[in-house]
Amino acid sequence: MSIPKHVELSQAVKSCKNKAMTIDDAAAEIRVPDYVVPMLVRKNDDLVIEGNVVMAKRESNGPVILTVLGFMAVIVIAGLIGGIG
Repeated sequence: MSIPKHVELSQAVKSCKNKAMTIDDAAAEIRVPDYVVPMLVRKNDDLVIEGNVVMAKRESNGPVILTVLGFMAVIVIAGLIGGIG
């Protein structure tokens, strides 16, 4: 069973150092014509094309930061309540 080309493209782009590669390099990597790459990017929500470059979308750190701040707030409040009694 072979892996779908849009998944193969996503893995190839994400494995690059900068998580980006040109359309020509991406086409050569997954062995398809270069005009097929934009169609594969449209099938994949994790990739985006800017100019002649296929890039992996950056993940947001917002939820992680809010969770850490929430835990810190709970610890501070618990410390204040414990210090009063």
